[in-house]
Formats: sequence, structure tokens, C-alpha cells
Amino acid sequence: PKGYGKRLLVLFGMGGGQGLVGWWMVKSGLGDDRRGDRSEIRVTPYRLAAHLSCAFATYSLLLWTGIDVLHYPNTARNNGTGSAVRELAQSMSTEMMNCAKKFRRGAAVVTGLTALTVVSGAFVAGNDAGNAYNTFPLMDDQWIPINDMIDPAIQPPYLNVFENTAAVQWNHRLLGCTTAATAISLSAIGMFHPAYRAILTPQVLRGTLAVGSIAVGQVSLGIMTLLQYVPISLAAAHQMGSLVLLSSGIYLVHGLRYAAPHMLRSASVLTAPQVVPKLGPAARRVGGMVMSPAKSGIYKV
Repeated sequence: PKGYGKRLLVLFGMGGGQGLVGWWMVKSGLGDDRRGDRSEIRVTPYRLAAHLSCAFATYSLLLWTGIDVLHYPNTARNNGTGSAVRELAQSMSTEMMNCAKKFRRGAAVVTGLTALTVVSGAFVAGNDAGNAYNTFPLMDDQWIPINDMIDPAIQPPYLNVFENTAAVQWNHRLLGCTTAATAISLSAIGMFHPAYRAILTPQVLRGTLAVGSIAVGQVSLGIMTLLQYVPISLAAAHQMGSLVLLSSGIYLVHGLRYAAPHMLRSASVLTAPQVVPKLGPAARRVGGMVMSPAKSGIYKV
């Protein structure tokens, strides 16, 4: 479709850059001084995290572009009258659009937390931090092993966040649990709160279910990996789970594109008179908001 040329050029550049970052990472592991007390070559955690971050960023943009193209008929103009997504935004009342905007912000927070947790996981792998403190939820019988998290030998002190085994693992635990709790809460709100359930299109509903269920599985898999002293099979599955959770978050945010700022501006939702969507006889009013089951026509996008 038209309009994707620049994005494809960016993706082409990111793909080429990924190869360069990969070589930069591997180069840090060349030489006997990088073996430490083990027989295998060790790359620096910083370059490992950079390589993983670039890979996930490229994948995320590829996925977003792919979903864009898949839903192009809904975003393209219909005989010059506007897209289906824009018409959906125009059809919503102010209360419904406010709920959609809040839900989209929540989905973006979950996706961002997932990405941040992935980066922290790279430092766990790079520092072999998963082979220590193999208990949960406590670490060495403490919630926060502060004495172990600050090593005077690591200077400047803030580098403990990236190089100290206890600090690296605690950060990953905190981010992982926060991400899971946020994702599960967002999913519960979308599924059970009447006001938010009313604004869920089929794509958003699928994304909401996926984010909540995958988050439960991913945090459970992470705990199991830690308790089992990080076997390769579980570690690989845990990393794959992070990619699946990130994908579901991207899918959910994309599904809520009718509440994106640029869509609201183009649809003039903020300034134009509000049009209450034509809902069927089963429509009902909850908390001052018009509600309807998902069979209504505005839920077809």
C-alpha cells in the first residue's frame, strides 16, 4: 500500500544495523581475557543488552507494520468519505472516547514495561544473575538484599544496577512482577468493567485476553526458570514468552488506534458535536454511558 516507503527504508536500515551491533557484541567476547573462570567465551552484558534491544525494536516495528497492512482496508479512505476507523472514532460519545484513551494509555504502559523487562533480562543473562538467589519471592531470606546489592568494588556506584548480581536480579524480579500485575489488571478492567467493555472492538478484545493470559504464563515461567537454576530449555521458553507478551501488547495498542491522538485530531472528535452511535434495542445505560453488546455495528473494526 501507499505510504509505507519511508517505514520500509527504516526497517531496512534497522536490519543492517542489527548485523553491525551483533558483530560489535561478539567482538567483546573475543580473547582469552573474556573467558573468566569458565571455558566458554563471555560477551559484555551491555553489548548483549544492546543487541537484544535492537532485535526487539526491529521486530516490533515489523509487527506493527504487518498489522497495519493487514488492517489497511479499515484505515484507507472509503470513496473519499473517511476510513472505517475514523468513522468509529466519530461515532463514539465523549465518555466512550475517554475510556478508550485511558485504556490505550494503559496498554502502552504494559507494552513499555514489557520492553523494559526484556532489556533487564539481558543483563540477568549477561551477568549469570539467574544462577544466584534461586528462591522466590525472597532473596536470601530478604525482600530486598540491600547489602548484597551494593558492591563497593564496583565504581561508580550506579553501575551496580547493571553489574551487581543481586541488584540485576532484583531489578528483573521487580519489573517482571510489575509488568505481570499491570497486564493482568488491565485485562481484568477491560473484561469486567462495563464502561471499558463497551469500547472493545473484536481486535481489542482478543488483545486484552491475550495480554492477561500470556502475562500469567510468562511470570509463572520466569519463577520456574529461577527455581530450576535456569536450564537452557526453560530459559529459551522464558525469552520466547517475553516476545509473545510484547507482541500481544503491540497488537492491543494497535487495535486501539481509533483512540490515538492523531486519529482524534483527524476525526475532530474533540471539537465536533458528539454523535451517539445507533445501538440496538438491547442497549442500556450504565453510569451515564450508553452501552451495547458487541453485535453493534461500531464493533466491526
